[in-house]
Amino acid sequence: MKGTTQWFTVDKAGLAAIATRRGTAPLLLEPVQNSWDEEGVTFVNVDLKPIDGKPQVQLRVEDDSPDGFRDLADAYTLYKQSYKIGNPEQRGRFNCGEKFLLSVASRARIVSTTGSIFFGPEGRKMGRIKTDTGSVLTATLKMKREEFNEALVLLRSMIPPQGIKTTINGEVLRHRKPIAEELRTLQTEINGEEGGFRLTRRRTTISIHELLEGETPHLYEMGIQVDKLDCPWHVDISQKVPLSVDRGSVRQAFRLEVERNVAEMMADMITEEQAQAGWIVTAFEKMEDDDSVRSITQKRFGDAVSYDPSNPEANKIALDSGYSIIRGRQMSKGAWASVRRAEALSPAGRRFGVSLSSGDGVDEDSGEGGLTISEEVWTPEMKRLVEYTKEFAWHVSEASISVRLFEQPSSGVEGWCQRSGGGTIGINTARINIGAQAEVDALLIHECAHLKVDCSDHMTHRFGDECCRIGARLRTLETTL
Repeated sequence: MKGTTQWFTVDKAGLAAIATRRGTAPLLLEPVQNSWDEEGVTFVNVDLKPIDGKPQVQLRVEDDSPDGFRDLADAYTLYKQSYKIGNPEQRGRFNCGEKFLLSVASRARIVSTTGSIFFGPEGRKMGRIKTDTGSVLTATLKMKREEFNEALVLLRSMIPPQGIKTTINGEVLRHRKPIAEELRTLQTEINGEEGGFRLTRRRTTISIHELLEGETPHLYEMGIQVDKLDCPWHVDISQKVPLSVDRGSVRQAFRLEVERNVAEMMADMITEEQAQAGWIVTAFEKMEDDDSVRSITQKRFGDAVSYDPSNPEANKIALDSGYSIIRGRQMSKGAWASVRRAEALSPAGRRFGVSLSSGDGVDEDSGEGGLTISEEVWTPEMKRLVEYTKEFAWHVSEASISVRLFEQPSSGVEGWCQRSGGGTIGINTARINIGAQAEVDALLIHECAHLKVDCSDHMTHRFGDECCRIGARLRTLETTL
């Protein structure tokens, strides 16, 4: 029985059907990235021209690699282990890119330093023509006009490496300067001990680029588009990205990790509108940088505190002060974990509750007022304020009150009212201009209303009516500050 050394035969049409699942245009990137990977390359020229009267194009890719095409058999041998597989900073890994491209060609030729090879209807044929340096690939491809236009857009979207002049139909692709660039740890692929690939993590450069007119955001692997992104920029990874064989997609988990890194890198540049986007909301759940969490929290929610179930009054004061109250259902469990770790949102009670403390120059019996300023250090302006407050309360409510001045800059509380013992009004001199008549009157209307209405009631008609009554009564008060 006559045998052969080959186990497999590849059907060209069948391979072409697999290669073109994403269209023909992405296949044109393969020879470019192969050239970029070669050591010592200084230029790569790509020419793509339509053939008159036919739904075909002529492709020509030339480089100046000193070694050229190392083994011409690589052009027609599927899945032979690539010498690039062990280097995470080289794009090649499956050694099938040229084969995918050639499968859709009607004719092709490769001329390099090691010889030449011709592909045509009769099959392939080796030749003796050589180049002094570099390689030249030419191919005739079936391609309609819309596919041709798509291919040009895709080729022009490439981000060429520094030091390699890359042209598309004579037009030099400019090197895009990133708007942000950082070393980050990401998953990548390297060769395994028994062949194939294994996943590992290593530090690499993530570069973020603005979009040019008409572009949509994409993930790049060392300058080559590999998948779409939801964030508003291109993101270029400077090492192998875990890819499908057709280089058309990445794992969802990897894409989300990339967008999380982008969110952290761009936290200070992200606008308030961008901070509401779905990709940010998702990335927020896994963010590790506390400064970035705080920045994005501010942009998503503005002046805000978290709902404090133990302090309903503080929640009301926060709303009165123009703050938003963020409740549990407004963020996921993961997002809340990030917020709490970074202390990006204070509970309403911590921000607007009245705390007890003492120290130099304060009265230790501070009641509910925090840092009470002792009477011995009152200024003449403070004394006038105290007398005015007492007269105000007597005039509008017939209440004989005491007054405490306190200083607490970190508190959102401008004042407080204590109803027991005849009533006490506290005024935070750090939060109110005690010499401003209208500002003082507004505070006293509020606090004197609490002499009649419980301090937990801010949103009731009863409290509003009492404020109105006091405001009307105030017209008859002749004394001013």
